[in-house]
Amino acid sequence: MSRPRHLRPRTGWLRTAGIRQLVTGLVALPLSALPFAAYLNLTPEGRLVRDRALVALAPPSLPDLTAAQQAAAVRAAPRYEGAVMALAYHGIGSASDGEGGFVIPPGRFAEHLATLKAAGMRTVTAAEVAAAFDGGAPLPEKAVMLSFDDGRTDAMMFADPLLKEAEMSATMFVITGAASEPGIYYASWDRLESYARSGRWDLQAHTAELHREHEAAGGGKLPALTSLYEGETLEEYRARVRADLASSSTAIEDHTDRRAVAFAYPFGAYGAERTNSPEVRRVLRDEVDRRFAIAFHQDEQESIPLATPQDDRLGLRRLEVQDWSGVELLRRIAAAARRTGPSPVEPPPRPAPVVVPVPETVAPAITDPDLTIPPVATVPPRPTPSTTAGPRRPPAAAVAPPPPTTAPPPPAPPAPPAPPPPTTPTPVPPTAAPTTAVPPATTTTTRPPATTTTTTTTTRPDPTTTTTAPNGCRSRGQGSICKS
Repeated sequence: MSRPRHLRPRTGWLRTAGIRQLVTGLVALPLSALPFAAYLNLTPEGRLVRDRALVALAPPSLPDLTAAQQAAAVRAAPRYEGAVMALAYHGIGSASDGEGGFVIPPGRFAEHLATLKAAGMRTVTAAEVAAAFDGGAPLPEKAVMLSFDDGRTDAMMFADPLLKEAEMSATMFVITGAASEPGIYYASWDRLESYARSGRWDLQAHTAELHREHEAAGGGKLPALTSLYEGETLEEYRARVRADLASSSTAIEDHTDRRAVAFAYPFGAYGAERTNSPEVRRVLRDEVDRRFAIAFHQDEQESIPLATPQDDRLGLRRLEVQDWSGVELLRRIAAAARRTGPSPVEPPPRPAPVVVPVPETVAPAITDPDLTIPPVATVPPRPTPSTTAGPRRPPAAAVAPPPPTTAPPPPAPPAPPAPPPPTTPTPVPPTAAPTTAVPPATTTTTRPPATTTTTTTTTRPDPTTTTTAPNGCRSRGQGSICKS
């Protein structure tokens, strides 16, 4: 006996329903994953969760530069010493971060480190810069300070394995209040302490609670560190800033056993701009100076030089690194070195040529243009016998001083007659003097004093005979006077 039709099993319908459910499930499965995918890729917190998993599974590593890339790095590398290029990285991770171009991909940061290493650049920390600027150990040649702000988890998570592989170091300016209440975005003190113990990270101050903006007095949003609250006096502002900087410095020392010596102004604001009081800059500088040896901001990016000990130590400037190639980063460092002035590392200068001084020949003064005085040959002094001191005769007129040069002398004049006895000098007859004599004041020759001073005065007689040469010159004594 057959069953009624309504009691027979509908096997075909069940088969069709099962297929429909399977299809619906398969379609719904990826749709159910969309919210998770959106969270992991479209929110900062989700990206950090995703990146943390990626770093755990496959840590980043330095790229192997080709021979051409290494040669390009060497060519672009600057040369300097006694100075440092301060670089500011805001984050490492997805390029879709809210800070845009200031957050670079991990692969780009790895390229930067590999290129800096190929160019011979040496990394230093902010603590080492402060010590060098205060007269401590000097900075190495081609010094670069890699720095990060805020204590962000993504920066340290990606950067630390790359720094370890490159054998480099970096500085993190920590918002200590955020580290005390960490979330996914900021690293906790436990993680920060671990990084500091590695020796690769130097932790410095970035305020405790004032890294934020607020509705300032006068309207508009301004950084809390560089503006007055509504109704706040200047002294109340000073007390607020002093307490915050003290809290930040103390927290870093408590967690690292090292005193904080460097400070980075939040948002790069130090009171020159983005303030509602012209007195804020002075007060903030006083309070920063009470706690820290050096401080950094990021003003005027297009003209940033290297930082040197001669700069304002509370106004050192950092270059904000963007998604550049490694060689482009080197070019920008070289441009900063050129703005700093001549590099202290220069080729040795050529030795200066040896200049042999040539004594000047003093020409005799001539008052009559018709008179010419030829050069006089150098005649060694005639030995004179010791005699009783007698009267010193006036100097002979128109006698030129012997030239000190070794030029060949002119023909010697006729030999004068033998001098008379030294005790009876013969005066020169008045008629024998030339009619146009050179003034004695301009032609007097002073003989160098003898090395031994005696009380005996020697009088050198003047010949009384004047000899006329065939060319019309009259020879008298050791000189000649010619009239054209």
